[in-house]
Amino acid sequence: MNFLLRSVFALLIFVSNVQANEDSLLVASLLKQADQSQQEDSSLFYANKALEFASKKNYITGVLLSITKIGNFYAMSGKLEEAISFYKTTIPNYKFDATQLSTAYNQIGIYHVYLGHYDSTETYFLKALEMRKQMNDSVGIGASLNNLGNVMMSKGDYDKAVKYFFQSLKIRETIKDSAGIASSTNNIGMIYYKQQKFKEAIKYYHKALEINIKHHVVDKEIFILNNLGNIYDEMNELDSSVHYYSIAINKADEFGQNRLIAISYGNMGVTQEKLGNYNEAIKYLNKALQIRTESNDLEGQAILYNNLGSVYISLNKNDSAVYFFKKSNDFTTLIGFNEATRDNYLGLATAYDKLGKYKEAFEAHKNYLVYKDSIFNEESNKQIEEIRTQYETEKKEKQLAEQEVIITKEQLRVRQRNYTLVGLALVLIFIVILSVYVYKQQKFKQQKLIEENRLKDEIAKITLQNELHEERIRISRDLHDNIGSQLTFIISSVDNMGYLFKTADEKLREKLHGIADFSRTTITQLRDTIWALNKDEISFEDLKSRLYNYIETAKIVKENITFNFEVDVKQKISFNAIEGVNIYRIVQEAINNSLKYSAATTINVLLKEEQDKLILKIEDDGIGFNINEVKLGNGLDNMKNRATSIKANFNIDSTPEKGTTILLEMPIK
Repeated sequence: MNFLLRSVFALLIFVSNVQANEDSLLVASLLKQADQSQQEDSSLFYANKALEFASKKNYITGVLLSITKIGNFYAMSGKLEEAISFYKTTIPNYKFDATQLSTAYNQIGIYHVYLGHYDSTETYFLKALEMRKQMNDSVGIGASLNNLGNVMMSKGDYDKAVKYFFQSLKIRETIKDSAGIASSTNNIGMIYYKQQKFKEAIKYYHKALEINIKHHVVDKEIFILNNLGNIYDEMNELDSSVHYYSIAINKADEFGQNRLIAISYGNMGVTQEKLGNYNEAIKYLNKALQIRTESNDLEGQAILYNNLGSVYISLNKNDSAVYFFKKSNDFTTLIGFNEATRDNYLGLATAYDKLGKYKEAFEAHKNYLVYKDSIFNEESNKQIEEIRTQYETEKKEKQLAEQEVIITKEQLRVRQRNYTLVGLALVLIFIVILSVYVYKQQKFKQQKLIEENRLKDEIAKITLQNELHEERIRISRDLHDNIGSQLTFIISSVDNMGYLFKTADEKLREKLHGIADFSRTTITQLRDTIWALNKDEISFEDLKSRLYNYIETAKIVKENITFNFEVDVKQKISFNAIEGVNIYRIVQEAINNSLKYSAATTINVLLKEEQDKLILKIEDDGIGFNINEVKLGNGLDNMKNRATSIKANFNIDSTPEKGTTILLEMPIK
């Protein structure tokens, strides 16, 4: 009877195993069809069919495989939010064991990484770690610790990152997990890279690369090749950098994973910029940015916008650089990517400085220093080194134990030496901290003194300006009251003499008339000088009005000459007193020369703006002259000197029988 029961029980187990095997084969077949489908809709159809069948048969392993497949389809299509939502709504519907549930939590954490949601990523990775510790799953624990290290590194928290990486490496070496050792070793290399310890970083990267090449793990090979390229880029060995990036790009194109292609293109773009190949750099960076945008990879977009900003600074297109750095900051602020935020502020400081926007440059540089200090400081360096020393010490102790060559005296000596080194390190750190404190106090006092001196200089400058303004008013008043009244008296006296000497000869009357005209001209020029002296700033409208009045007066005096005065200026322009007077005098001198010597019938005066320049053009249709044959007089020399004094370009062009053109070009401030 017992034999019969045992036989029936064994038969039931066999039938059950056969059924389970058939279920797994069908689910695997449906998922394979999903992979082979070219259209997203078809892929999702087969994956959902696999989930439906596994659910119906209560094949929980198949359910998890189907959920993972569907989530990955959404993620690869750039629908990361949908992937996370699908996991969250589907998982509670099934009774997964701890191993399966930790795998699901780990996958949700990975999707959050790609979205840059580092806090959410840490939450799910910690859930997965806790479950794997309860199950004593060494492989899973090593993977979770490594994942947590990556999250902390992305957040800029190197203290936590390095702890997780060395814990992960220790466990993976214990269980001889080659792939895991390669991953943790690579990540330790990344920490050394961020610390600028390039030789150490290269050593760890090559260890990881050898393992991945041996086991044909192509995606990891591509990551490490990019990391090696990054190091040689930092070391300014750009040919080596391009070598590793080229290999990475070729492998990534063959492998066909968009994220790896984007990373390789982005890195190559950065190095091409350093080589001065700016068009190549922009081409590679835009290719990478297109992939990152399509996959909604916020972190990747942030980095690439920062890289593009750097290229446009190199091209001296600083307005474009400001746009890209700000665009990058929109993403880094959203996802808490402190390292990139720090770099963006440094880029903005450089761009604003080149644009002459010094206030914005100062604020950007101040923000850069805040982020720099928060990410990394001397204390984190010390802690990283202590953890590395602890790891290396434990590894050596393990090797000694395996070889049964432990010598108690040597251990004691090593321990005492370590204590001495730690003590010396603490003393050194105390001295450094004290020195930094004293230095900052001295710097603060120096800055305070500089600020006080600056304020004194500003007050002295304002006082001097007020005194100069009052002196100008006094001089203009004296000119008007004294010299002006005296010239008026001379004109009146000359006119009276002309009246008294009506019978005098013609030459005497012409002489008296010339003296009166000269005096009137002197009064007019004196009034122009007083007009300029009374102003700190002369508006363009004021200058235009002054020129218009002068030309109108010339029209009355010379009725046989046609005067044209045109203005085409839309900007609001202002001049200092020297600039205003010199422009006015140049117009006066040019018109006077034309009236005296050119026998012109038309004189044109044109004021216009062109490409941030003020253009003054005075031309007549007179007899002209040959510039190479005629010796220029004082009038033309005066015009040239006046133009030079206001940093304007002056040019005169004249041809016999075709008139004369005078051109003045002055930058608009």
